[in-house]
Amino acid sequence: MRLLRRSAITGIALMVGALFHPAAAGLPVDSLRLAVGFGVQADAAPEREILALWEQYLTTPSDSVRATLWASQERSVGPYYDLLGPYVYQGFNHFTVVHLGPAAGLPETFVIRTLVAAVDDSSDVRPLALFRVYATLENGRWVLANALPRTTRDWPRVTYGSVTFVHPPSHRLAEERARASAAFADSLALAFNLSKPEPITYYFTDDMGETLRVLGLEFFPYGGDPVGGRSNIGVRHVYVGSPADGEGYRHELAHIVLASEVSRGTARLVAEGLMTWTGGSAGHDYAELLPGLARYLTDHPELTLQGLLEDPPPRSGSLDVGYDGLAVLCKMVFDRGGLPGLRALLSSGSDPATIVATAAHALGIPNEEVDSLWRRECGAR
Repeated sequence: MRLLRRSAITGIALMVGALFHPAAAGLPVDSLRLAVGFGVQADAAPEREILALWEQYLTTPSDSVRATLWASQERSVGPYYDLLGPYVYQGFNHFTVVHLGPAAGLPETFVIRTLVAAVDDSSDVRPLALFRVYATLENGRWVLANALPRTTRDWPRVTYGSVTFVHPPSHRLAEERARASAAFADSLALAFNLSKPEPITYYFTDDMGETLRVLGLEFFPYGGDPVGGRSNIGVRHVYVGSPADGEGYRHELAHIVLASEVSRGTARLVAEGLMTWTGGSAGHDYAELLPGLARYLTDHPELTLQGLLEDPPPRSGSLDVGYDGLAVLCKMVFDRGGLPGLRALLSSGSDPATIVATAAHALGIPNEEVDSLWRRECGAR
């Protein structure tokens, strides 16, 4: 989610989880090449019908027609019913169905496993994702469906305030931590003069890779750190992996609660800075992130705020200089300019120079003084 300067595939994929504004998720797939793996019975029934359904879904140009191909209960949540769309439909057009067969324990249901990859001129295959969707009978016809409701169908669900926590049966819910996270969501909305949050569903396991697998992503380049999170604003879902603090990963809750504060024009790092200031990052709260940031800036005296916005360093462990540095800027602007100043920063667009100038205005200082004040606030020597 936080890694930058990766390969083209990884760079695109990791940014999705960081800030997902629901939108048409890359469908239809232009120039789709849907191949069928060796073990798939493409000419048998019902596999033949299911493959045709899957190809139609991926290539149909009409959103309204495409919606009729999905399970009615799942698409009742609105236009963002395809939970894997933001991850797997990112402009790649090589799709291979590697497995199609009956889903164990689910009557009248088939699982479809699909590999999405880029294929370069030398025929090297670079996978983006291996993912699962399901086909199930509905009123006598096959329709598509998400993995998440099926993989978590037997998981405990506990609701505190506006947040419903969903976790593996083997996990014992830390009630105090869960209640504190639910209270955080309410208090964050109150602090920003927003209405009480609508219901949020919070899925978590001990490992981010396992949480993504439950979502349907059997392979996805998330960076390998077991601690992490994603949010889906369109359906108000949080997905968290953490072996020690699964109920307390508040960065993604902040994404949901403060979604109305962030527009499509908001710079990604500014938005992530807001969520890091309010909800922490990488399993740490804001204050715990500052010592590492201070050491980095002390060791890199040449780094300016504009330079950080233009080319943030890659994340290293729990240190993300982009997230953490912009978190400090958001706090600075709020402390001196209140909500109006912070909202001006969030609406200042994506141009780094404009962001710095907007911050300077909110802080009441000349542009050239922003860096020195920001570095002091970060604790750099």
